[in-house]
Amino acid sequence: MKPTWGVGMVLAVLFAVAVGLLGSFSPQATLSLVLILGGLWTIAAAFMVVDRKDRSYYSAWGVVMAALSLAYLIPIQYELALILLAIVALIVIYVYYGKTPKMYEAATNPAPPAGPTPAAEG
Repeated sequence: MKPTWGVGMVLAVLFAVAVGLLGSFSPQATLSLVLILGGLWTIAAAFMVVDRKDRSYYSAWGVVMAALSLAYLIPIQYELALILLAIVALIVIYVYYGKTPKMYEAATNPAPPAGPTPAAEG
């Protein structure tokens, strides 16, 4: 069975609710746990599960979900700094891993010789 984004989200919500029902967290902390687990799963799914064309969409929403969860845990200026660092990291990862083999091949192989041209023959 292939994992999907929906299955991971259901597991994240069920895990967080179970921990909340055990009395380990307050309701606000349980909501924060749902958002952080959902955001982390969405980021992971962006690079492992979903199609290449949807990668940036899923990873961006994963960052948004994870960032919303941090509002309960840390001061707002730290949250904004972490959001910016996550966006920079996503850009670097997307540029590094987002290249198709054809793009990489074109960038690393030298161009073939041009051969004769009409201007050189005449």
